[in-house]
Amino acid sequence: MDTNLITTALREEIEAGSLPPGTVLKQENLAARFGVSRQPIRHALERLHESGLLEKRPDRSLAVTGLRSKDVQELCQIRISLEVSALELSAPNLSPSALRKARRLNEDLFEEEDPDMLAALDQEFHETLYGACGNQRLLSMINGFRGEAKRAYALQPKGSRPRSAFYEEHQKILAALEVGDIATARKVLTTHIGVTAGTLIPIDKS
Repeated sequence: MDTNLITTALREEIEAGSLPPGTVLKQENLAARFGVSRQPIRHALERLHESGLLEKRPDRSLAVTGLRSKDVQELCQIRISLEVSALELSAPNLSPSALRKARRLNEDLFEEEDPDMLAALDQEFHETLYGACGNQRLLSMINGFRGEAKRAYALQPKGSRPRSAFYEEHQKILAALEVGDIATARKVLTTHIGVTAGTLIPIDKS
């Protein structure tokens, strides 16, 4: 297994919450797990450190980074700005079939038990709502910043209050869009992103 595959595997585990904030990643353990020497492991850890997913501790070991309050606030502000803009541009062009598709996706994600599938369904839900905005660069930026919040999905299991709130906010956005009330859809989306960022993403207040 090469460095790229190891990096991808570890990144996905961090984003999914399988490796929670504070977890120390030891080269020898990872080398044994992936069946490789320490060199590709070291390179993979360096890449994850450079991307901000790992932080160096005083003893020089590397641990999974926790999102601090400032990180969460900045991410929330950026996502609101980008996603609300995309929704406003897309809403007048959304077809009835697109809204029906979004409703089906929301029903599916309400029942989903796997965090990775939940993330994929939510991604498709929002892509369906923003897809008619006519700005591919904007959509690419949104996808990048949404990826930073992927750890949130592991914290809202099926049947939990966070999952119900998640579903209900989607329903309110859809109801507003179906009657052409873009202002309400915009307001609910802003709240939705804020709740996700402030409540579901693990925050390290140190």
